[in-house]
Amino acid sequence: MRSIRGDILGSQPQPTRVDTNPPAARLRELLECAVERTTADGMLLSGGLDTSVISAVSARQGRKLRAVSVSVAGVVSPDEPFAKMIAERCRFPLRVLRPALADLIAAMPAVMRVLGGFDPMELRNSTVVWLALQAAREDDIAAVLTGDAADELFAGYSYIFSMPPEQVSPYLHFLNGVMRFSSIPMGRSVGVEAQLPYLDPAVREFALTLSRDDLVGERDGQRFGKKVLREAFADLLGEDVSWRVKTPIEYGSGSRALQKFVMDSVSDEEFEAARVRISAEDGVALRDKEQFFYYRIYRTVLPPPCQQKGGAKRCGSCGGAVERAEQKYCRVCGAYPC
Repeated sequence: MRSIRGDILGSQPQPTRVDTNPPAARLRELLECAVERTTADGMLLSGGLDTSVISAVSARQGRKLRAVSVSVAGVVSPDEPFAKMIAERCRFPLRVLRPALADLIAAMPAVMRVLGGFDPMELRNSTVVWLALQAAREDDIAAVLTGDAADELFAGYSYIFSMPPEQVSPYLHFLNGVMRFSSIPMGRSVGVEAQLPYLDPAVREFALTLSRDDLVGERDGQRFGKKVLREAFADLLGEDVSWRVKTPIEYGSGSRALQKFVMDSVSDEEFEAARVRISAEDGVALRDKEQFFYYRIYRTVLPPPCQQKGGAKRCGSCGGAVERAEQKYCRVCGAYPC
């Protein structure tokens, strides 16, 4: 990692970076106002672009947030050095949690009760957030800021910025209507309010006016999403952070290692027998051993998905309720299309 400016509080912004870029200048103004309207005393800090922006803005506004980050024990965590660097530059005290994979599994029943599903990708990400929220509660933090919604609003996911250009804006408008963030209900469950500056109404409204060219760009031969967000805060964060490639929570924290860990614990014979039985009894089509492992936990705390109420349609893989008829992703089991 290259060395970048060492202290956000002591640095001076370089307005020429954004003054020649009206969308970036406007986004910076709106996001600074959004952060100023929050009341949080903590920060869930991964060290990725989205949380780094919120941290830097908070620090420049004189906020003394207590930060929490998660690095799974015994696993390489790409996020940790960035989280430490940002916390140091913002002068935030940082608590780094180092849970074992077994600790993530132990948290799953509680996470499933709150979220109502057993989607492997969701669990690999949300158990990390759950442990961070619990740590915040232990430290008497009343509310935390998160970086949620930046990817959904500014085309941060590779599958979005790889779409044909004419499809990006319509898809982001659709996503704006269905996106949901686990930090909100999980925070409520543990007694810590999750505050999401990117969901500030003014930021959200502005994001939907941006063109594909505002959101997607090339740098050093690589395509990036969230171009306007990167440009808006490049002078404050430095290029190492502002142009950092997106790293999902499960990779950045190391929780991706759960996949192999749990799959190795299930034999082929056990999975095949369970797959047939669960299909017959619960109407759930299990994709692999990892999903079976989580579904087994899910059934200790919740009934079969087919018993869920409401929804515009039912998932063809698990029978769970899907909120909107046009929605293709099942929040219960993770099936796509559902």
